[in-house]
Amino acid sequence: MKSRTIPLRTLIISLCIVGMFLEISGLIWSSKKDKPSETFLKLTEPVPHVLDNPLENGYFLLLGFAAASGADPVQVGYDIWLEADGRSLPQEFDFEKPGRSELRVPVGIDDVLPEWKASNPLEEFQRRDALFRTSAARYRILLQRYDQWLRMRFEDWGYAHTGAPRVEELMSTHRLYVADGFAQQSRLGLERLTRDVTRWRIVLREARTLSMKVLAEVMLEDDVEFLSRLISQPTVDRTLLTQALHLLQPLTRSEYSLRWPVQSEFVLGYRREQRSDRTLIPQERRDNSTTASLARAAHLQPELFKTVEHPRTHRFFGMSSASQRTWDTYAMFYDATIKAADSVHSPLPKLRDVARDSPLTLLERMTNPLEFDPNWEPFAQRLVETDARLRLASLQILLRNPATTATIPTRLAEVGSMYFDPFTGFPMLWSPTQKRLYSVGKDGLDDGGDPTFDISVPLTPAMDPSMAVAKRAAR
Repeated sequence: MKSRTIPLRTLIISLCIVGMFLEISGLIWSSKKDKPSETFLKLTEPVPHVLDNPLENGYFLLLGFAAASGADPVQVGYDIWLEADGRSLPQEFDFEKPGRSELRVPVGIDDVLPEWKASNPLEEFQRRDALFRTSAARYRILLQRYDQWLRMRFEDWGYAHTGAPRVEELMSTHRLYVADGFAQQSRLGLERLTRDVTRWRIVLREARTLSMKVLAEVMLEDDVEFLSRLISQPTVDRTLLTQALHLLQPLTRSEYSLRWPVQSEFVLGYRREQRSDRTLIPQERRDNSTTASLARAAHLQPELFKTVEHPRTHRFFGMSSASQRTWDTYAMFYDATIKAADSVHSPLPKLRDVARDSPLTLLERMTNPLEFDPNWEPFAQRLVETDARLRLASLQILLRNPATTATIPTRLAEVGSMYFDPFTGFPMLWSPTQKRLYSVGKDGLDDGGDPTFDISVPLTPAMDPSMAVAKRAAR
């Protein structure tokens, strides 16, 4: 009797498993036939290219920037992109093939041009024995390419792709390009700086990928901090002050927007799920060193880029468990994230909160639990930091002429809300002991202008009313 019970029990369990499998697979197949939501269709709509000829697009020059000296960097960059675009699963751009990065910078970014971060960089640039002159000669080809990049049209073709240009060569060359201009003539230096700031603000506004958005922030901030050091000198050319105030306007709504980077991650995740070739497993993928380098340059944790990557869904016998309703729910979440990110102080939504209003069945929630919780907050805050630096540098110019009676806090309050601290919505602060204007930064705490925690710029003596009074008394 006992010997007959075991096979019967096994048969019953087997039938239950088969039945469950048929139920789940039937659910998956039937749900995949569901009509996509309007939000899903809107987010997955193909993005048209404005530039028909890729060889006229500066985006590809950025990818091929460090190509061998005899190569066309635009063509090399386009080849890198085409190779990645043709793969069955998205991977980062491959810069390791021969001829693609022969001109890579062999030293750290700050070692290429130490004078860039000097307290008075112009004085250092114009010295005849300045060390950077040797670097400028060594990187002559990269300087020519950078000048070419500034003159080209730009369109971010990295949409729904992974990877980023190499930041090391771009950052080093952009510094040498501006420094070399100031070393030759102040007017030429200002022209180059103006072109550089203008170009990277265009990239910031038109970036369709997170990596390009962050790269534009890094390059723009590097220019802004350099400008801040120039205009903090006791004597500054009036033309420089006028032009700098024009360049340092606060970020616009389009420059703040994360719409395209967020949408790109959604489309990238959906495409990854739809590709039929599953031979490449995640563990075999190459580490994204270019994105890691970009994160370090932006003072972000490298793993933050991973936190916004859409994960692969669970699979049953080779089939994805993600139904169309699941992807509609994801689309609702990404759309809500885009709208919230467009407003500086709006909290970003959580997937679980959005999923409460979705039409997912209990079985769909069990087979594919919505555990994905991307962290876009650091990237949104990074944009606010960039805006704070722009506003602080503008205030260095606006407050340059000392007032006879008004104190610095009074003038900060009267200058207008467009120059208020974007983290708080209140006037910027100042430290009379450290002689620094400052924003409270992303932690929202007033640390007295300590540059470790706050975002601060120096306050020159000419701006301090107490110094002006002392000078008049001395006369």
